[in-house]
Amino acid sequence: MRKIFSLYLPILAAFLANVVLFGWSASQSGNPIYAVVTPFSFIVSFLIFITGLVPALLRPQSSHSLIACFSIFFAFFLSVPFEFSDLPVIHPDAPLISFFDPYIISRLIQAAILLPMALHVSARFPRRTSASTRTILSGYVFSLLLLAALFASSLAWQRIIITVLEFFWFTLVIVFFIVNLANAARDPSPENYVDAQRARIVGISIFLAEVPLWIRPLTLIFGLDFFSYNFLLVFQLFIPFGIAYAVMRHDLFGIDRALRRTLVYGTVSLLLLTFYLSLTSSLASLFADSLTSRPLAPLISLFVAAALFDPARRFIQRWLDKLLYPDRLKFESAVQSMQYLLARANRRDEIMHLLNDVFPNQIGAEWGALKLFPEPDVPPAHTSPVWSTRLIAGSAVLGGYWLGARNAGPHYDVDEIKRLNALAGQAALALAYANAYESLYELNKNLETRVKEQTEQALADQKAIAAYEERQRIARDLHDSVTQQMFGLHLMARGLKASAPEDFREKLAELESLASDTLKEMRLMLDQLREASGEEKVDFAESVRAECEAFSSRSGPEGGALLSVTLEMPQVVIIQKNISSEAIWVLREALQNVVKHSGGRNVTVRVSVDSFLHVSVSDDGAGFDAHVVPAGHYGLRGMRERVLASGGELTIDSEIGRGTVLTYKIPLPR
Repeated sequence: MRKIFSLYLPILAAFLANVVLFGWSASQSGNPIYAVVTPFSFIVSFLIFITGLVPALLRPQSSHSLIACFSIFFAFFLSVPFEFSDLPVIHPDAPLISFFDPYIISRLIQAAILLPMALHVSARFPRRTSASTRTILSGYVFSLLLLAALFASSLAWQRIIITVLEFFWFTLVIVFFIVNLANAARDPSPENYVDAQRARIVGISIFLAEVPLWIRPLTLIFGLDFFSYNFLLVFQLFIPFGIAYAVMRHDLFGIDRALRRTLVYGTVSLLLLTFYLSLTSSLASLFADSLTSRPLAPLISLFVAAALFDPARRFIQRWLDKLLYPDRLKFESAVQSMQYLLARANRRDEIMHLLNDVFPNQIGAEWGALKLFPEPDVPPAHTSPVWSTRLIAGSAVLGGYWLGARNAGPHYDVDEIKRLNALAGQAALALAYANAYESLYELNKNLETRVKEQTEQALADQKAIAAYEERQRIARDLHDSVTQQMFGLHLMARGLKASAPEDFREKLAELESLASDTLKEMRLMLDQLREASGEEKVDFAESVRAECEAFSSRSGPEGGALLSVTLEMPQVVIIQKNISSEAIWVLREALQNVVKHSGGRNVTVRVSVDSFLHVSVSDDGAGFDAHVVPAGHYGLRGMRERVLASGGELTIDSEIGRGTVLTYKIPLPR
């Protein structure tokens, strides 16, 4: 409250100072104020007065209070016309103040305050410059001293020098004001784009208004009476009209559009009400003359006027929306278009393109940024968002969305923020649907891959069984035919050797030895045929990688990977197939337990081989009491039983809040 009072106190002081100054002028000159102020000068002064006062009342700020004070002094300065005929006859050897009319003295005092006040406004609006408070106060002191010297001058050369200094001081102020606005209007930085547009409009308005104000003193000095005061006032109308345009189109002074809409529509509503009453009165008079029943005339006129009032109101409202609030219509159209597109989007990259590129471009925003989990929930670096929200579907936070300021127009008002929040809710549902759609797509793709792999494995198993059976048949056939015949040949050679002559015994011994060797080779070959598939070996490392990739490729509930698995193992681990199958089953069950119970998403799998196959699975989840297994949970028991059945050991190291480490080892045959 104290701050608001301190902002309004200078405005009240400026108004009272000008009222006192005009009251003194009226009492000293004998002419009341209403006698010297013309209707046209009053209208122009009142418009300038309201233009500066309304922003300070609606948006109290120090810069707005300063502008209000300037507009008060400038409005009172313009309210009293001054023509060439009002110049007094000046004689030497007397102070110049003694020849001036009190109203002229008041105008000179107001001008002496307006010049440094213009510097003050230029140094603080539309943005603060490096001019210090001491420099600004020096301008006030210099201007008042120059005025005092002018009032006290009694010699012609003194008056000429001071008048020239006053004119140069006036020129310097105008140039400084215009140049400062031009510098702000040429600022190329995106964050000052709106300020540059505002400065451009205000600068053009001030330039058109102040050039005639700068030329007129020259006409008075040189005695040229062709520049009337009313002509000067016409150019001063550029100031309120230009500022009103900047307020309506570029939110000058930060007046919310809802408030501007209220002011404009309030005025239009009064005009419509006046039109409605006038129409009702006119129709009542018209029907009273044409109807035989005079009491029906007011009733009929009311119905006719009511029928005409609503179409006229809606037509004027649409016209005002198009003229004064095109950005609002553009925003509503963009939101409706985005709602239509989001309702048909089913991919995350498509939704990100709509929110990052399409929607900001449609509403004229400088930028838009959508970040999804697990990216950090912070806006992009080196940006200044003016609106942001989180995308929440149910109880899951999917990410964040940020919008930059508009390239032209005001910030988002309350109604637009409600529309943006509703649009963000729809975007969150669209993202949740896209996540579910992509997860189902990946699941279906993985299911197809696994069905294909299992089918190929079944075919391979069938081929292996068929090959094994074929080897057994060949072994049986060889055993029943070739082996028996070779055995018979061996016995026959041994029997013939005992009864054969001496010269044939050596040959028969060689035949017996050859048959024996052939029989041994045949038995060895039969053993190989019968036992070839009993000790088949596989690459355990390849199976581990395939199992971990299956969990990593699946999507989690937040939209990211189901598990992030780190592998620490040799490139190749060749072990027996039956041991590999048991070890892979235990590993798969351990990874499923991480997903179902731990709540963690980061897993490390370590594999090493010596006389045992060593496997370790550690996670960063919530952990549990390893000594207390809840009823109905048989996963750990099943893993332990499988490892023990293979002759191995299984240990679990876990504490609540510290994660879990599951380790098992299975002996390998020599």
